[in-house]
Amino acid sequence: MEIGTIKAGKGEKAFGFLKATETHGRFDVHLPLHIVQGTTDGPVLLVQAGMSGLEIEPAMILPKIVEELDPGKISGTLLLVPLLNTSGFEFEQINAIWDDKDLNTLGRGQAGGTVSEQLIHMYYEQVVSRADAMIDIHTGAKWGYYRYAGVYQVGAVDESRALAVALGLPQVLLGQPKDQSTAFEAAQDGKAVVSAWIGGGPGLRDYRQDDMNRVKNAVLNAMVHLEMLSGQVTYDEKQVSVIEKHTLIQVSGERGLIFIDKAKRGTRVEAGDKIGYVKHPFTGDIVQEIVASREGVMLHAGAAWPLQREGATLAILGDLVEQVEAA
Repeated sequence: MEIGTIKAGKGEKAFGFLKATETHGRFDVHLPLHIVQGTTDGPVLLVQAGMSGLEIEPAMILPKIVEELDPGKISGTLLLVPLLNTSGFEFEQINAIWDDKDLNTLGRGQAGGTVSEQLIHMYYEQVVSRADAMIDIHTGAKWGYYRYAGVYQVGAVDESRALAVALGLPQVLLGQPKDQSTAFEAAQDGKAVVSAWIGGGPGLRDYRQDDMNRVKNAVLNAMVHLEMLSGQVTYDEKQVSVIEKHTLIQVSGERGLIFIDKAKRGTRVEAGDKIGYVKHPFTGDIVQEIVASREGVMLHAGAAWPLQREGATLAILGDLVEQVEAA
């Protein structure tokens, strides 16, 4: 496998920086890329993370996975990008610093666009296009805490669903909301794509090691599922709940310090059940109760940073369609 100046032969690993373009000041704009090339032919799995400069946990474990993998025991190719938004990371912000663009909204990018659009265009043409399957890893950054795998309802849905279940996370969401991401474009191209949401919020402090282990487990599980590695899929819990027909509960009404009942994650709630509250930041009064808009299973819950952004998702409710028992 050879991408740009990064080349790995059979049974080899390689790492380098894939240059996309230059800034107006003529500084290189690039992204880090690992290639692990197995000794026999097989699928190409792309693992990407860090579209937001605040989604830092995956970058703490993904290179370690590459370090521990033995290419001699792998079929196919692993392409791994631990942190796409290098400028956002350096300046501790969601968007890229070059043009204030959210990389997760640029689709396939544009060859003649802004710096970020050129970066994503190069990335899609040279990296994403090579992949048969993709895991797009996100976190809740400092605002929310997640542990689920989302599947877009376009393209190779059955293959994507099977891959999502195999990641071993507690919940799978069928019908990941359509967006303008590179992952959604890859799904439309017929690749098996999973939007994996792991960590964030209190995980940055309290559950960091657990969440990094979940990231590692998800990647290795995907490789086992795709028959790139021998072994068995390892689940985070005793079963995986597959949920669809979701309803988003978002920030609205009274503003202040927002808290969601984390104990309800994975449980069934009824319409009208209290699932959280909004507290006045200066008086301590409860100014609003957040209630379930319908009955269903709580896909995720646990706003961890009290002052939530406009449009933030506080919880997801859906219908349970399948329980997959851990092997």
